[in-house]
Order: sequence, then structure tokens, then C-alpha cells
Amino acid sequence: MKRMATILCLTVATSQCFAQESKIRVDITRPTGEFEVDGELGLKLGQMATVEGAVTEGSMKGYEGGPNLVVKTINGRATQHIIQIPVSPYFGKFGKANFGGKPLPTMENGFNYRLRVYETGEFVDVPSDAYDEAGIALQTTRFYFRNSLTVLSGDKIDAIVWNPIQFLDRDALLSGVAKNENNAATIQSQGWKLILTDVDKWTDEQSGKHAEVFGTVRATESKETFRVEDCRPRLTHLEDQLGKTVALRGTARSLNDHWWFNYRGTDLYVEGMDKLPNWAAGNHGRPIEITGVLEQAELPRIDQISLKSDRDLKTYFVVKRAHWTPVKELLTPELPPGE
Repeated sequence: MKRMATILCLTVATSQCFAQESKIRVDITRPTGEFEVDGELGLKLGQMATVEGAVTEGSMKGYEGGPNLVVKTINGRATQHIIQIPVSPYFGKFGKANFGGKPLPTMENGFNYRLRVYETGEFVDVPSDAYDEAGIALQTTRFYFRNSLTVLSGDKIDAIVWNPIQFLDRDALLSGVAKNENNAATIQSQGWKLILTDVDKWTDEQSGKHAEVFGTVRATESKETFRVEDCRPRLTHLEDQLGKTVALRGTARSLNDHWWFNYRGTDLYVEGMDKLPNWAAGNHGRPIEITGVLEQAELPRIDQISLKSDRDLKTYFVVKRAHWTPVKELLTPELPPGE
């Protein structure tokens, strides 16, 4: 999921502080000296880095088409913030031998790769003033800085599995099986266990189900056991939450004035979605959290919205008595499979 805009961070190399709303004019022909231009990786543009992540197909609208990398580690440091960047070969083509004779990886969608890259970019499309002044109708998106990763070498790797050790003293979203142990709620996976602090134990109905927790990961005396502070645990599979009050983080979707909600690749209905307080047309594609009671019902097929007016019925999850709140960002474990 490509962020709507790439942010260029101007890193001040002095101790001087600036108000957040201040704008600092920088000559792009002289990006060195007092300022450095950082990319989406959080590194200076042009700086070599080793990244790992999953390949997905970029949006064909605008300039994001072709293979994109959903970055999961940067120089060995794991990140769950959504960083999706188009990739292109430094020389030759993906899947072909490069200048050193070693083939570049094929960059197949859904597979994971470790790549040696640097981040670069350029401004693309037409500024609105130029478009208006020219008076020539062209299909445009917007004038923005498009960043990309240039790949020098790389290899296909196994799927990246999150582990608490990757996020010591940082916030993370981790998942496993809900279990109670020594009068405390835990989430357990192969090789590690999370002790959830200051939360209720799992109910008998929840115990043994797939669950996740977001919070700050702390070490314990055992190298395989971790504590999670300031945590928010929840079940993850929709079928395990039927009839219960849920809090689902996902993306609002719309087409032809019809609205629905996508939770990790699953489309579901939200009762009276477009009538919710403060709802707006601009919510399309926006990350939000929906709370309410999860039920199931036979409802018109979402995938037929643009095809027929008398849509067939299909069993969907539906959130009733719903409320919504905006979400700053989703995390990579919350993306649909394959993204």
C-alpha cells in the first residue's frame, strides 16, 4: 500500500530548533552542507543500504507501477511501518545477468528478497499552475516527488517472520496463540512467549485462538520470554469474534456511492457506514478503526457493484451499531496477504 505522498525530511545538522510549521528553502543543487535530504527509508538519499521485504505490484495509476518492495528490515533493523517503494535495476533487467555476471533476482510478487539498494527519486507529473496555463488536457495525477530503490544485487529469501527480539524496547504488533499461564494472559508462538501486563486473562472462549497484541516489548530473564507493556490484545480471525464487540483496523473502500470496509483482505459491510457521524467522501482509501458488534448476513455481492444493479447475495461479516475513528497508519501485519 503506497503512502499517498513521499515525505522528504530536511535534517538540520545544527542544534537550532524550528517550529514544525516553518518551511526552510533549500537549493536542490546543493543538498549537502547544513542540510541532508532523507528518503522514506530514513537514510540520506543515495546512501547504500541492505533491505528485506516482500514484492508486490504497484498501482498502475500514476508512476508507481511495476515491482514495489514492502520493506520489513533496513540494515538489519525490523520495521512494521508501511514503506512501499518502487524498485528498478541499477543495470540490465530483473532476472537477467547484471554487469558482474550474477543474475538480478526475478522480483516475483508475493516473495521476499534481501536487496542491496540505494534510494533516489525525482519530481514527476505536471504542476497544477503549468497545467492550467498550458490549456492542454492531459491525464495527470499530481506533481510530487517519486522515490524509488535502485537495486544493485539481491537474493530471494524465506518469508520474514516477526519475532519479539527484533523489537526490544520498541512498539510492535505480534501474533500467536492466546493462552493463560500462571494467572496471566500470554501469546505464544514457536520459540517465544509474550506475557501481557496489566490486562485481563483470556476467557475460556478466547483461549487457544489466534491473537495479537500491540505494545512495547521488554526483555525478561528468559531469552525466550518477553513482557509487553501498555498493550492492547485482541483476537484476529473474524470467525472467532462473531456476536462480540470488535475493534477492527482496516481501510474504507467505496465505488459508485457504495461503501464497505476491508480488514486484511476481507471485504465486509458496516451498517449505515456512509451515515456515520462526520463521515466524508474523502474517507475512501483511508485507514480507520471500526468498532461495533460483528455479525453475519446475506448481502449484495461487493464484487458486483460495477457489474449489475440486481447483485447476487453472499454471506458477509457485518459490523452493526458501528462507530469509526481515523487511524494514523496501518502496520505491515495488518495489510492484506500478499501486500
